[in-house]
Order: sequence, then C-alpha cells, then structure tokens
Amino acid sequence: MNRTREILVATFMMVATSLPLTAQAANTGILARVLASHHAGKIIRTFPGPDGLTGVVMTYNGSKAIAYLTPNGKYLISGLVLNLATGMNVTAGYGVKYIGKVNLVKGAAAAKIAYQCANLSGIVVGNKAAANVMIAVFNPSTPNGRQVMAAMMGEAGQMAKKGTLKVLALRMVPYGPLAPAILSAGNAGREQRLLAVLKNQSPGYVTDMGTRFAQRNQVVLGNIPMKPPFLVILFPQSGISAAIPVRNLMRVESTVKSAEILAGRAQ
Repeated sequence: MNRTREILVATFMMVATSLPLTAQAANTGILARVLASHHAGKIIRTFPGPDGLTGVVMTYNGSKAIAYLTPNGKYLISGLVLNLATGMNVTAGYGVKYIGKVNLVKGAAAAKIAYQCANLSGIVVGNKAAANVMIAVFNPSTPNGRQVMAAMMGEAGQMAKKGTLKVLALRMVPYGPLAPAILSAGNAGREQRLLAVLKNQSPGYVTDMGTRFAQRNQVVLGNIPMKPPFLVILFPQSGISAAIPVRNLMRVESTVKSAEILAGRAQ
C-alpha cells in the first residue's frame, strides 16, 4: 500500500451489488441495508465529498460519524481523509459542519490537562524518550473503555510497523476497578494484562503498589474537567497540546493519524 493510500484510507468494507441503480442511490441504499442487517446504525444524511466521494453522516454503534462511499458503490471509507496539498483534516471539517463541534480543549487549559495526564501511571508504547506523546485515558471495565483500549493497541501496532513510535510515544492510562491489577506489573507486564482484559481473562494479582498507582490516577482524573474516555496530545516541541473526548472509534483513528503527521513535522 503506497503512502497516499495509507493516509487516505483507514478502513475498507466491501459491499457487493447487482442492482442497476445510480451511483449515489445505490451507495445509500446498500449502506443502509448493511447497517440495518448488523444493527449498527442508520444514515442521517449524505453530502458531496472530495474527489467524487459521497460523504455520509451516520449513527454507528450509538455515536454519529462521518464516512465516505466510493463512486462505484463498492467501498465504504471511514477515518481520516487528509488534503495532502493543504494538510487539512477534511474529515474533521465535515464533522464540525454536519455533526457539531467537538468539545476540544486547547491552549493553557489543554496544556494543564496534558501535563497532569503525562504523570499518571499507565503503559508506554514506543520510545519512552520521545518528546511527543499521545495519551489515552479509559476505563477498561466498561464497553466503551474496552473499545478505546483495543483501538489504541491496534493503532500502536500499525505505528510500530511504520516506525512512527520512534518520534511519537503512546501512553495508555487505565482507571476504574481493573486498574489496580493492570498497574501491578511492570510496563511490559501491563501490556500483557491489557491483552488479557481484551480476551475476557483476569489481568492477574493485585499489589499494594498497583493499588496506590490506581488510586492516584483516580484522584488526579477527578480534578480534570473532562470525562473519560479522552485523548491527549502533548507536543512540547511544537507548542501543541489538546484534550479530545472520544465518542466513537473513528475519533480515535482520525486523532492518531493527525498526531502522526504532526509528530513527523515536528522533527
């Protein structure tokens, strides 16, 4: 897969059809049937997307999301779409226009949240000495928290293959009932315990230290004016910091992709 395709296409889902309908009508009808058959959501509206794509606003697993249909009606594209000429996150722009503004925290308030979260106990994936850090805060005992955790671990794997983790470290910060057990191991052991949680297995024994780490996370998060799960970007080299609430997995994917681009430019 070439670099442009890596940036533009996050997820493909093939949909076959033999119906002799027009492209836009076929796109909408097929997607609607797929969403209904999987009880995943419904289409709210469509709009003209970039370069012949049909933009779609839909509910997906309880949250609103932006996606795109290809002109031939065979593929649904979700996640980040970046204008390579301008560097603009096209998906984010459509999200503001058709879904509403994200409760994004920027400036001094974001910097405060970022530095608070950077000192929480969690799992560091990638170069621990990297100046640029992206932090995910989640409760692995809840369905939404588990989804965010799984999405972040998946993104970490993709970043490792591309070498991005050399310049952008990921920190995953758990809280809630499972946090003491997860934080009772060293960094590598914590990753294994997260995997155990995803497999519906016990994360393991609890130590006094793990309990103290979890309690500290809980106290600090109680003083942060943003309800988890949320993502934090801390790029001190570029003077960039932001705190972003997570309402769906597409938000995780698009935020990580944007962070990768920003981290690359910061070098």
